[in-house]
Amino acid sequence: MSDSTVIELAYWVEHRQQLRQSESQRAAMTNYILVLVSAISGLVVQQNLKLATASLSGLIVLIGLYGATAVAKLHERADYHLIQARALTRILVDNGVLGDHSALLAEARTLHRLKYPRLHKLRLHRLWTGLHVAVALYGVVLTLVILIKAAT
Repeated sequence: MSDSTVIELAYWVEHRQQLRQSESQRAAMTNYILVLVSAISGLVVQQNLKLATASLSGLIVLIGLYGATAVAKLHERADYHLIQARALTRILVDNGVLGDHSALLAEARTLHRLKYPRLHKLRLHRLWTGLHVAVALYGVVLTLVILIKAAT
């Protein structure tokens, strides 16, 4: 292998590792947010949904919105690294370092799409973002419940 091929392969490995890191960060952050929101919710309920806890439910809204924004950004970073890795794969194939198995890969993709006709259309990043938006909406509903309870 030439020096340029070794460098290209190192870049490819780096982009794949960065892609995995973005996915791991997204999962870890989501777990932290869910634990934090659960704890705040427990405190609000323990205080019998008193008006003084409305700010805590507002905090849940902010946490959910932050989570949605952060997972969208992490998806953007993961997508960037995936695009870079695919470009480097093409370079390695064109240079003869990797074999060109595009027909085999296309067949595998087709089989996958046939096996999962609906799920393959559902983008994972939309589920992640949707989860965080749902957390924000939960905070809105909790705030409304607290305000309605205080008004009665």
